[in-house]
Amino acid sequence: MRLRLILLVLSMLAVLSAFTGGYLYYASVKDAALKEAERQAVVRLELIAKNLASYLSENIKVVKALAGMDPLLEMLVRPGPEAQRKANAILDLFKAALQVDVCYLMNYKGDTVASSNRNAPDSFVGKNFEFRPYFQEAFHKAPATYLALGVTSGKRGVYYSYPIFEKGEDLPLGVVVIKGSIELIEKELSLLSEEIVLVTDPRGVVFISNAKSWLYRVIWKITPEERTEIARSRQFGDGPWDWIGLKKKKDNYVVDQAGIVYQMHQADIDREHYPGWKAIYLRSLNAISGSISDPLIKVTGPLVLALCLLVGSVVFFLYRKASKEISQRKAFEKALRLAKEELSRYSKDLERQVEIRTREITSILKYTPAVVYIKDIQGRYLLVNSRYEEIFGVKNEDVRGKTDYEILPQEVAIQFRAYDLDVLDQNRSCQVEERLAHSDGIHTYLSVKFPVYDESGNTRGVCGIATDITAVKKAQDQLRRLSGSIMTNQEKERSVIARELHDELGQVLTALRMDAVWIQEHLAGIDTTAAERALTMGRLIDKTIENVRSLAFRLRPGVLDDLGLVDALELYTTDFEKRTGITCVFDRQNLPGTNDTVATAAYRIAQEALTNVARHARASNVEVVLGSADGILTLTVMDNGRGFDASDLGESEGLGLAGMRERAGLAGGLLEVKAQPDIGTCVYFKVPIDGMDRTS
Repeated sequence: MRLRLILLVLSMLAVLSAFTGGYLYYASVKDAALKEAERQAVVRLELIAKNLASYLSENIKVVKALAGMDPLLEMLVRPGPEAQRKANAILDLFKAALQVDVCYLMNYKGDTVASSNRNAPDSFVGKNFEFRPYFQEAFHKAPATYLALGVTSGKRGVYYSYPIFEKGEDLPLGVVVIKGSIELIEKELSLLSEEIVLVTDPRGVVFISNAKSWLYRVIWKITPEERTEIARSRQFGDGPWDWIGLKKKKDNYVVDQAGIVYQMHQADIDREHYPGWKAIYLRSLNAISGSISDPLIKVTGPLVLALCLLVGSVVFFLYRKASKEISQRKAFEKALRLAKEELSRYSKDLERQVEIRTREITSILKYTPAVVYIKDIQGRYLLVNSRYEEIFGVKNEDVRGKTDYEILPQEVAIQFRAYDLDVLDQNRSCQVEERLAHSDGIHTYLSVKFPVYDESGNTRGVCGIATDITAVKKAQDQLRRLSGSIMTNQEKERSVIARELHDELGQVLTALRMDAVWIQEHLAGIDTTAAERALTMGRLIDKTIENVRSLAFRLRPGVLDDLGLVDALELYTTDFEKRTGITCVFDRQNLPGTNDTVATAAYRIAQEALTNVARHARASNVEVVLGSADGILTLTVMDNGRGFDASDLGESEGLGLAGMRERAGLAGGLLEVKAQPDIGTCVYFKVPIDGMDRTS
């Protein structure tokens, strides 16, 4: 009896010990499982976030390539049926190759002018999407990505946009857009049935989820102002963006309106392209507990029924299970260690590349003959190169943090700062000439200044690169003086030749004309045939006298020296109309007196312009206008001829324009030539009436 009692007590103790051990084991396994589930959730979330970032960013480079297609630029520059057909063909090709929802092209107003869905009921052609952020950002020269519900199609999509520029231009002509399907991305994620994955915008609106009932709802409560802001953006349809009902319970745990507790983890998707967007991973505690209790009951049920006989087997089973978990953990640790080693190798390679690029840039800054410097927006120096140090006699470390006013003469500092402020205000590059004092005199520098941006695209300062062009400027001045001297000598020679033609040859021809008349009159009654020959000779002499006078006038009209520019141009335009048959109207105002340089330049420019009209314009009418205002003389020569394209002019054809510009520059003025094919040409010359300082 005592033995039975002892056995009973031992059995009860064994059963109690088994239950106690089982409970403790279950509790420890549950705690370990929860931690393991949390770790796996973090790993799972990182994988999902990386996959989402990959899927959502896969067309960023492709849309840039699409923006470079010539047919799209042609559609924006010269729209028409043929240009639209070619643009649509390119968009169809990319849509089929990428397997996206649609590819479309918008002009600078935001209107869709070509689209791969042009024949679909939800076609975008003719629709305006100017309000979309992806258009606004791309139109300000920044490629953009955007997640939104389609206004026309009602389908969720990821939008990739890129601006299209004409070669050499700064302002975009339009924007090309690729819209990818969110439904395809959700399928690619291959989510498990027991897990819930949400993708939310910065305000908490659910845009991607395997729980369809949660789409377009907010994960946390929002204010009416935030709801109004969401509605104004038109990013997620018409709302009403109800609250899902989740409340935070404790760290990494939330509870819904039904009382279900979830383990929650969240991570950023892609801070560069989708700032504020998060991937949220939810798994209910019931699912986690079920993954623990179900296998445990199946394994421990039979063991409880045969507790006394299978204690050793239970211990062995627990040992095996613990060994398996340790083995799995070791495998995970090994994989993590390998990943860290790979990351370390990548980091070292990146550091090596950065070091190489740094050495290259340092070498350029050190050995370039140009002056290079970088300043912040307050004008404080961040960097100067060795050429700057050499010219101004300073060191980089001494200059850093100081302004121009602290290290340069006052007038130079004012000059530098004014140009820097222009760059910052206009947010674009500029090219200026700056004059600096050196030990051997004043040097002229051609400076290119441009804004420097930080990683967020904000202006952080100004960079300047200045090249010494003193020798070039001196050579240009010498060439200008030489050219002026040559033209002055030409005018003198023309004047001499014109005077000799008019005075000497004219007098000889006049004497011959008088002799021919005498001969004709003397032979009139004696030899009729000889008299007729003398009459014909007189007529030829008259024509020759007229040609000599015209040639002398075109070489150097005496009226220009005797009566001035207005009378000279009036005579020349009259002679031009008579010689060419082209209607020539001369309009003038009362002008003050001009010096010889300005008068000669204006006359020769008008002469060359009218010569070009006669030779090339095929015009029926030309107008010459001479006026003055505020001490400025203006000359305009306009024709209604065939015009021309300046880029199509050959070197020989352009010599006349080059000569006119040279004359204008030597007189201290400016010449502009505007021409359009089939419309006509306008030559515009303006110059101070007193001319320029010839000694400058």
